[in-house]
Amino acid sequence: MSARRTLSLRDRLGLGFLAVGVISVVVAIIVAFTTHQFLMSQMDDRLDSYAGPGFYDQPIRSLPDNLQQLEDEERPSEATRGYVDANGTLYVFVTSNIEGATDAVPVIPLEQLTADSTHFTAPASEGSSEFRVLARPAGNGWDITALPLDDVKAATKQLILIEAIGIVLMLGTLGLVAWWVNRLGIAPMRRMVGASTQIADGDLDVRLDTNQGGSETNELAHSLNQMIEKLTDALTEREKSEARLREFVADASHELRTPLTTVLGYAELHRRGALADAENQNDAWARTEAEAARMRRLVEDMLTLAKYDAEPHLDTRDIHLGSLATEVVADATVAYPDTTFVFAGGEATVLADGDRLRQALLNVIANAAVHGGDTVTVSVAARDETATIRVHDNGPGMTPEVAARATERFVRGDTSRQRATGGAGLGLAITAAIVDAHGGTLSVESLPGQGTSVTISLPAAASE
Repeated sequence: MSARRTLSLRDRLGLGFLAVGVISVVVAIIVAFTTHQFLMSQMDDRLDSYAGPGFYDQPIRSLPDNLQQLEDEERPSEATRGYVDANGTLYVFVTSNIEGATDAVPVIPLEQLTADSTHFTAPASEGSSEFRVLARPAGNGWDITALPLDDVKAATKQLILIEAIGIVLMLGTLGLVAWWVNRLGIAPMRRMVGASTQIADGDLDVRLDTNQGGSETNELAHSLNQMIEKLTDALTEREKSEARLREFVADASHELRTPLTTVLGYAELHRRGALADAENQNDAWARTEAEAARMRRLVEDMLTLAKYDAEPHLDTRDIHLGSLATEVVADATVAYPDTTFVFAGGEATVLADGDRLRQALLNVIANAAVHGGDTVTVSVAARDETATIRVHDNGPGMTPEVAARATERFVRGDTSRQRATGGAGLGLAITAAIVDAHGGTLSVESLPGQGTSVTISLPAAASE
């Protein structure tokens, strides 16, 4: 059982080919032997027919008289008739009189002659021919009837030749079939096994040739290539996710460490009595409260992101983006008096959660007011089946590398992480999560010295 399991498909194909060859040879030998025996049996019947009742039924007294009796028979015959005396001397009475007959006569070994009628094969007196001989006791010797075996030997040789040619053709055809099966099926499978082994060892750059065998083999190779591609993408994405998670943990720890250090510092000062007068105490408690509020906002932002990472609940209805942008711009004008806000117009309708979409747009506008220049322009547009809100500021801009990561968590244009420059870098990340929950996309375009454009793209409502 274990030996069978260790055989490869190629080995099994080879063993099957060998078994067919051996069986074919054995069958050919059996057929040739059986046919030869049948022909020899027919030859013995012919000998019995040629011999007839025979003159040996009466005691032979005069060989010349008997010879004269046989010579008087003029019918064509291929049989050789004769007599062997007790000393083993052969007296030939009649030889074959058909055209092309040999002049050779059988050489009768005395040990083959018995008291009963006997059929046996004897060599010829000349050449390589043989005779089939019928010896019957007659008087003081044996009556001999012999027929040449040339036809039997020729028929047997022809049969063996035909069988040999048939076996060669059959094995040749089977060999071509085996080669074809190996080339189109087994060899590609072995290459796939080798590629799978390389993949298991960690080499994900391996790809299979999809034009190397039959259609099923090519389809399997194509499927395996797709599987490898997906596996590679999954591993790459996992590595990126792990890197983002490590970065998120590090950034969250950094953002929380500063306010915690401030709170613990003032608590330590209070415990040691370093804040004796009321003014210092009020200042310390104000700073402690501000840092606690910052930690609360950070935790709330992270909870918001966690909620959108799960399955956020959206209360959707038709939202007119022009009206929404007008309201948010009006609110921002009051909140950020040092920045000029311009609504460039436009109208589009989307199916969205109004509160969530307002939060997303407000995050983008606030981010532009804090980090951008002194002018922020908001525009709405509808094209085909997509509605867009574009927020552009005339600020210092960002490098393309920073802009590409602007929607990631804890990523800020100001890499120094100074508190004066803004929040923790979660505003655009929350906005991107809200937009994604609505089935839209958020893109950031920026160049140093040319400002920054943030575009929110959403599926337009059916009425549009």
